[in-house]
Amino acid sequence: MSITSRRSGYPVPEPHVAPTRTTATREDLSVLLGRLPLLGLLAVQAAIGYEWVMSGFTKIARGGFPAGLADELREKSEGAPGWYRTVIDDVLIPYGRTVGYLTEVGELLIGLVLVGAAAAFIFAPDRMSRVTQQALFGLTAVSAFLALVMNVNFHLANGSAHPWLIPADGFDEGVDLDSLMPFIEITIIVVSLMALGRLHAARATELRLAESSTW
Repeated sequence: MSITSRRSGYPVPEPHVAPTRTTATREDLSVLLGRLPLLGLLAVQAAIGYEWVMSGFTKIARGGFPAGLADELREKSEGAPGWYRTVIDDVLIPYGRTVGYLTEVGELLIGLVLVGAAAAFIFAPDRMSRVTQQALFGLTAVSAFLALVMNVNFHLANGSAHPWLIPADGFDEGVDLDSLMPFIEITIIVVSLMALGRLHAARATELRLAESSTW
């Protein structure tokens, strides 16, 4: 922007005014506050992922989970809903060893993806290409969905009280972990899909602009 000199009539550029320290501080604070919710969600995602890593790693390191899953289900699934009890008797128990191997490996992989993606977006968000970001958001959504499915199955198999009901025993926890984690995992899925959609939209916009500039 410029002003016009009264004597010569020619425009005279306005002197550059450097941003004050207060203005810069406010801008930095605004950027920080804008990122805080995302950083908070990523920290929660990393914590959820760590729980899955430890659960899967414990099953693998201690051994015996696939071989003993069928007996564990027979013993501790008495409180399961009737319809799910049929699933346990007809599907899970007959194929207990296979389900056990899939469970322990699945838990470990789910946890590694959730922790790794959260760490990448926290510590190196600007170093990743758009393709890498899309892949991480997609893997995060898939992993969180699989975690959700596993949590729901664990909750039903244990016969625990639903999170909206008061447990029968005062010594029981109010809300068990398998019924709490799905709410967090749903949030992770929704945010990941929204971010993935924005990246696709930005890419589509860039392609349209590139095509229009060639004409």
